[in-house]
Amino acid sequence: MGAAGLVSPARAAPLRAVGAQFARIFEGSEGQPPKGLAVDLLGQLFGDVRCEWLPWPRAQLMLEQGEADILVGPYRTPEREARMLFSVRSFYSDAMVWYARRGDEGRWTGEFSELAQTPVAAVRGWAYGSRFERMKTGMGQLTWVQNVEAGLQMLVKRRVELFAANDRNCQPALQRLALTDAVARCSPPLDVLHGHMAFGRSAGGEALSQRYDQAFERWLRGSDVAELYRRWGVDKPFTAA
Repeated sequence: MGAAGLVSPARAAPLRAVGAQFARIFEGSEGQPPKGLAVDLLGQLFGDVRCEWLPWPRAQLMLEQGEADILVGPYRTPEREARMLFSVRSFYSDAMVWYARRGDEGRWTGEFSELAQTPVAAVRGWAYGSRFERMKTGMGQLTWVQNVEAGLQMLVKRRVELFAANDRNCQPALQRLALTDAVARCSPPLDVLHGHMAFGRSAGGEALSQRYDQAFERWLRGSDVAELYRRWGVDKPFTAA
């Protein structure tokens, strides 16, 4: 698609999209322009979009307060649906899984009841799926960490036995920390979650969400879809087939 985008801008000011560190989706650091699948996708759909990398709680708050137009990449949950509008289709999917020290993958058998007294960790503010939400109160030694790196370091230092995340975020962190041989993914997955674009719960947010949905449907029928996903090493979700 051309740089002008699939949707003609309805106002002079560019749209403002905010998000946090989502590997391959929205990568960056505070004060630096992000890059990734979502940045390129929004550019193809809307043309001029101002993308900003922020801490995840701040990015969500900006959308809710009307300071941003688009929140990049949230998983759809009932709690979040009360606070923001979601695109009809997801644009990426993640299998949420436990990670263990290599050789200890058998600590996860698929039964949350077996983790009642097992030290485990998960990233604060992440969504892990409805099953995890139902069972987390029964995990008596659940520790919340600030980011993937902190969870992986707790795991290899034997402060926890399992760490919950996903491959898309974990694999780059494992490479940076030189832990690819020390940590392994467990099976089965906790859940498979789908990442969306989100919009404010306002008249303007509703109109923008409809513009996005229409533009995304047209884009899916174009020739650029497979190349964009291939460029960023992201699997297309079934909704983007």
